[in-house]
Amino acid sequence: MILNRRLLSARPVAIDVAVSFLFLACVVSAGAQTSRIGATLQGTVNDSSGAVIPDVKVILRNTLTNQGRTVATDERGLFRAEALVVGTYEVRVEQAGFTLYRHAGVQVGLGQTIYLDIALVPASASAEVTVSAQPSTIDTSQTSVVSSIDQERIEELPVRNRNYLDFVLLSPGVSSAPAASGATATPLAGSGFTFGGLRPRSNNVSIDGLDNNDEFTGSSRTELSPEIVQEFQVVNNGLSAESGGASGGSINVITRSGTNTVHGDAFIFAQDTALNAREPFESDPAKPLFRRFRGGAALGGPLVRDRTFYYAAAEQEHNRGQAGSDIDPAVVSSINTFLASGAFPGLATRHLAAGLFPISRAETEVAGKLDHQLTKNTALMLRYVFTNNKESGDAFNNNGLIDASARGSSFASDNALSASLTSVLGSEAVSDFRFQAATRHAVLRTNERFGPGIDIAGLIAFGRPYAGNSARRENHYQAGYTYTRTLGNHLWKVGGTVNRVRLRADVPDGFGSVYLFNSLTDFLAGRPDQFRQAFGNPNVDFPVTSFGGFVQDHWSFARKLTLDLGVRYDFEHLPAGFNQHANNVSPRIGFAWSPSAQWVFRAGYGIFFDRYVLANITRPIEKNGSQAFEQVADGSASASLFAATGGGLLSAPAPAIAPSIFRPDPGMATPYSQQASAGAEYLLAKNLTVRGDYLFVRGLKLPRTININLLPPVVLTPANAPNLGIPDPTPQQIGREVFGPGRLNTQLDAIYQLQNSAVSTYNGGSLTLSQRMNAELEFSASYTLSKTFDNASDYDEQPENPFNLRSENAISRQHQQQRFVFNALWDLPIGDEEEKGGKAKENTGWLTETFSHIEVAPILTLESGRPVNPLTGLDSNQSHAFPLSARPRALERNSLKTPAVFSMDLRVLKYFPFGGAKRLDLAAEFFNLFNRANVSQINAVFGSGLTPMPGFRQPIAGTGARQIQFSLDFEF
Repeated sequence: MILNRRLLSARPVAIDVAVSFLFLACVVSAGAQTSRIGATLQGTVNDSSGAVIPDVKVILRNTLTNQGRTVATDERGLFRAEALVVGTYEVRVEQAGFTLYRHAGVQVGLGQTIYLDIALVPASASAEVTVSAQPSTIDTSQTSVVSSIDQERIEELPVRNRNYLDFVLLSPGVSSAPAASGATATPLAGSGFTFGGLRPRSNNVSIDGLDNNDEFTGSSRTELSPEIVQEFQVVNNGLSAESGGASGGSINVITRSGTNTVHGDAFIFAQDTALNAREPFESDPAKPLFRRFRGGAALGGPLVRDRTFYYAAAEQEHNRGQAGSDIDPAVVSSINTFLASGAFPGLATRHLAAGLFPISRAETEVAGKLDHQLTKNTALMLRYVFTNNKESGDAFNNNGLIDASARGSSFASDNALSASLTSVLGSEAVSDFRFQAATRHAVLRTNERFGPGIDIAGLIAFGRPYAGNSARRENHYQAGYTYTRTLGNHLWKVGGTVNRVRLRADVPDGFGSVYLFNSLTDFLAGRPDQFRQAFGNPNVDFPVTSFGGFVQDHWSFARKLTLDLGVRYDFEHLPAGFNQHANNVSPRIGFAWSPSAQWVFRAGYGIFFDRYVLANITRPIEKNGSQAFEQVADGSASASLFAATGGGLLSAPAPAIAPSIFRPDPGMATPYSQQASAGAEYLLAKNLTVRGDYLFVRGLKLPRTININLLPPVVLTPANAPNLGIPDPTPQQIGREVFGPGRLNTQLDAIYQLQNSAVSTYNGGSLTLSQRMNAELEFSASYTLSKTFDNASDYDEQPENPFNLRSENAISRQHQQQRFVFNALWDLPIGDEEEKGGKAKENTGWLTETFSHIEVAPILTLESGRPVNPLTGLDSNQSHAFPLSARPRALERNSLKTPAVFSMDLRVLKYFPFGGAKRLDLAAEFFNLFNRANVSQINAVFGSGLTPMPGFRQPIAGTGARQIQFSLDFEF
């Protein structure tokens, strides 16, 4: 749904084109991150002899809104207009004694710096000089490597759930977040992307220069309709000091504004299971039902021409369907028969899903934006966004071995009001103030609301799981100011931001109790291997305030050399009891050298401080021993509790079990990353560039959890097993180091300390071949070759042996060695293109009429499998780590791997022009067109024996079978 791109002129969209033999590629244009909200247009004015002309007025006019900016050349003939609104501009130069100069159709994209060489000719030579050629695709002043996803790509490429952020995966050095593994894994999803091998919770998403992060989970917050998204940047190595609050990547989104022309569209999407393929990894042979409808509209235009503009978009989705699992039907039948006999009356879950179970989703997205020119040099922006998203039945915990009872539903509601006031202070400075007030209400509910949860190693998990029942509200208040000024060869920026988030949450993780069983036989006999339950008050209420300030100098040292020098300071004020780490100074430096018009060489280095994930902060505030705590029992003690409660949860703490608590490390410090990059770009032809880049990322002081109350482990033998509290050791326990019942602090069982002792290392390179729109075709390819190591991949990951952290050094869960993505936008060269503002030619043949006006947009993805951590399925070394961390003796951390992924998504569109901007689009989208059985999860449970369980390493979940979706869209 986009205005006919022919009617909006041929916007030069820089698209990366690469072939499969390239080592690495970028899929989109690379641009300097000179601004997160606008663009820069600069250049020189000379006479016909090449002499510079000072004090010349250069007039820039946005052709769609008639908004203008006037700047003057300095003594070197240089002019610069920064913080321009993204769009199409006409550049005019009028000077006494010279012919009028006019450059039409200059496209400026988000974060780009466009350079113009303007040569004035004497007045006697001609009446006017008009230029329409686009500037070079190479930006010789850029020092950072960023990727831009423009509006046309957002609108035209296939996307399964109309989430524009899915297109982040078209960028190099970016991978999707690894799938959670096992019933004990956290259901809290991150941003969905990993940059430079860093964690998905370490990224920053901003909309119109203001943060849009869910601070509890590290994911994005407010969802936008793609109709109101103008474009966005993917910054995986941004050297500007303006970027902060994330050690990973940044995604900078800007929203659409109205113009002097009323324009909009109305659309509907529909999908039905009749055209979809059966999921390959579900045990039920039937094809699950699925119906999806999504409709919406967008409208923009002027309230007052040339001064006040509006844009609004709204869409709503409803779908209903079914999902299944990969659980062995024989296991389900045995448990259902056993429970039907009345066994374990304290167990709330009395029946497991024997086949498919219902799921549904309802989503509403509404956004409106108002732009008003208060004065010639002062602009006001107001934006309001509302989203409401409810997923029922299968929103999380959708591992293939998890029963429907342990899966869950999610509800999220967002309201955000944002504003900005931008003032142009002469021809040399811009002042920008931004503010937002936002609130998020999020609820997770498992399908089984009452405990306990049952986890039978490697076979099935059912009942209420450890996590997945919570309710929280985040209130966000943010204000930021940036002052930009040109001083000679220097473009200075100075600014700061304050972001206050207040969290009120009810997080009863573990309050429903969990029992772990070694086998189905042990479950039927009522012999759990471990019991865990939390007691107390699960409510928290605390604020976190972040402060950031920066100074940045973009120094055009010479026409062929540009330096970016900056420094940033970040500080996050945490609740009482946490170390207030203040040593957070991050220098940034980068350079770009262009020895010729065809070549640019770049390099840079920077430090990037992260923010704390509030889900991690919540644990020691809640389970501090006085407000709440956990109890853990092993072996015969857990079996006694199971028998006493009839398989249920405890109504009060067991008197003989010491509590387990969470504490922050007294020296807890802010996580950060060090990033270094180097690369070169070459202009092969007018619309074609090739570039190669290398990126090194070192993550430091990354969060992890360690039980610090253990005594050193001993090797378990049949002789010492009873003394270690393991009278009946499993084969996996014999000969391994295990922890006895003794503790350093005898009043407590486990002390789970939040530490910042984890590290990660990423090395990757890229080679990019980019072509912007030419002959109705633009396409791009991205191939990433990289390697990532770490010793903890998330904040709640615990080591197998806290006394041997070196053994945790291994391939990271974020690692993905190779990734190739190809995408294209292609108008088939059949039939005559309609004239701008007119209608298609009449009296064409039926064959031409049938196959004309067809657009094809594919996305091809080829990627290596992801690392998976092998587990025994039990707490085999009795470290009381949770999530579980005990690995089979013969296997190292993250030593398993899912198979490679091959997927083709395709969108085919035929449009019917009705004159002017009116057209009707009929589109079909195919997801996983060739219906390849792509695996997203495998069974990582080895079991407690010396040989693996039958299902070990077998696929249990996939990325989705083929789906077909149709849409109808009327644009005007």
